[in-house]
Amino acid sequence: MRGSLLTKRKGDRWNSILKSHQLRMLAVSAAVGVIAGLFIGTVRLGLGLPGHKSLFWMTPVIMARLLGRCKAGTTAGALSAAFTTLAVGGRLAGGVLGLGLIGFAGIVLDVVINFLEKREMPALLVIPIIGITAMLANLLCLAKRLLVPLGPGSHFVFGVSGFWFKLICYAFFGLTAGLIAATLACLISHRRQIR
Repeated sequence: MRGSLLTKRKGDRWNSILKSHQLRMLAVSAAVGVIAGLFIGTVRLGLGLPGHKSLFWMTPVIMARLLGRCKAGTTAGALSAAFTTLAVGGRLAGGVLGLGLIGFAGIVLDVVINFLEKREMPALLVIPIIGITAMLANLLCLAKRLLVPLGPGSHFVFGVSGFWFKLICYAFFGLTAGLIAATLACLISHRRQIR
């Protein structure tokens, strides 16, 4: 069995490189989440639409996950964005009660993205699937609104409010965030392959 030790060493070396890449990309995903959380926590946009913050945290976190290919990147990015926003006085996660829902939304996105990466599906299928998954993840975040009592920050746009208005807004912003992130990530990956 000449060479079997060399083969084993090569396999161990590749495993360690792969693991270190995963750790680096996990750190990058968490850093992107921190930056998104700082942006959400310090910049007040005043759009007055429920669920609009997903454009500013979900889009960069999904892009970092797709480009870095870290298996738990969306979860790390989502949780770091939620904790950072909470630390600077923002309310991305609806306070402490909603942190678990933000993490669960990240897990849902990670599971679907991991499935798509294993199947190596074409971009024309990946983009809408990620968009729909981001919509569902943002609808999970709507559940935090049901847990946290409405205070002075309840939403009224053109005299419209209520559960269905919130449901439509959360679905729209989640879908938009997912479509933007997946489209940009596919374009960047395509340009990398051309070079």
